[in-house]
Amino acid sequence: MKLTVYPPGFGEISGSPFAAKAIALMEMSGQAYELDVNPDPRKSPKKKFPVLQDGSQIIPDSDQIRDHLEAKYGVDFDAGLSAEQKAVSRMVIRTFEENVYFAIMASRWMDDDRWAVTKEAFFAGMPPVIGGFISNSVRKGVIKQCIAQGMGRHSEAEQVARVAKDVDAFATLLGDKPFLHGDRPTAADVSVVPMLRAQASFPKQNALGDLVAQNPALVAYIERGKEEMYPS
Repeated sequence: MKLTVYPPGFGEISGSPFAAKAIALMEMSGQAYELDVNPDPRKSPKKKFPVLQDGSQIIPDSDQIRDHLEAKYGVDFDAGLSAEQKAVSRMVIRTFEENVYFAIMASRWMDDDRWAVTKEAFFAGMPPVIGGFISNSVRKGVIKQCIAQGMGRHSEAEQVARVAKDVDAFATLLGDKPFLHGDRPTAADVSVVPMLRAQASFPKQNALGDLVAQNPALVAYIERGKEEMYPS
């Protein structure tokens, strides 16, 4: 199998939390795979990464990659969980991937000062003319997505206030456990850890990142997640 992801960024295994999630899924699955790094997703099926190629099969989404690993290889990322725990996991995953994620994107791509940092991290290795065209095109697309989803219509302070409620709710669910449902990571942690790491890792100080960076319990949690789920 070959997993194509965006390059590393901001000290993380990939600048995209969904790509980091896909890498963690592959690692936890125990299946052999090749990692392919590509900054330009324009030729991918859904114009984004990650994309998993398994023989002739192309799986172009992190959720679908999980489904594929579970269906074809018998991997159970929620092994041992009750139906209620699985339901909680599903709601947690959707909260972070459909709400928190767009606040991260708005923070990185819509603010001009942070966009300069984002552009340098993601596109610095590309030829100047082509890189400038691609980066500006991608930025316009990301901003359009953020506005269409709704997060990009709010002020930065409003975005942070919304995410603060989500992060606080997750911290309450986590409590003093190593991971959401106990001593080992499950599917929810595979989604949440990359998102919280993406929030906290941006090199330019911002209120969204502070929600994680100033919470010792969450900092410890995402470090455990990195050690348990990411490649060594």
